[in-house]
Amino acid sequence: MSLERAVNLYGASALVADDAVRRAWQTALPGKSESLAAGLVALATFGDLFVDELSRALFLTHSGATRLVDRLQEAGWATRHAGDDEADRRRVLVSLTPEGRQVVGDVLTARQEALAALLEPLSAVQREQLSGILETILHVHGSDGRSLHTTCRRCDHRVCVPCPTLEAHRAATTP
Repeated sequence: MSLERAVNLYGASALVADDAVRRAWQTALPGKSESLAAGLVALATFGDLFVDELSRALFLTHSGATRLVDRLQEAGWATRHAGDDEADRRRVLVSLTPEGRQVVGDVLTARQEALAALLEPLSAVQREQLSGILETILHVHGSDGRSLHTTCRRCDHRVCVPCPTLEAHRAATTP
């Protein structure tokens, strides 16, 4: 197979997966935006985040991240509180509420089911091969250290142990 064909198939497959996740999140959170689901998952994955960290992880402007946190807070899924940044006390830390943790569980379950349905036609051997290929891609991509928060922003960290992106980051930064 030519590289061009592999690239095209990979790109199309990525869109199929992304579309499946978007539909699953719309079903899990009817009437809510996809960005709310992404914000919930990012906070569940990385823990408490400053608004600027959340904006970078989700590729939002600072004002966009602030509006997202407003909506998460209005839904009762997140809270804001003063952070421990001694250099800038204006920085606000965002945390999930217990209700937010419950909702993120529903969102991640919907994601898992949608993606599992895409892999259902594959044999166990093919799934194992695909996992190896994807781990290689993520390992290479994650070794730069800059992509750690962005690559895993939609992941279910409970099922991806060890995380290939985190492992690559650790390998690249450990002397």
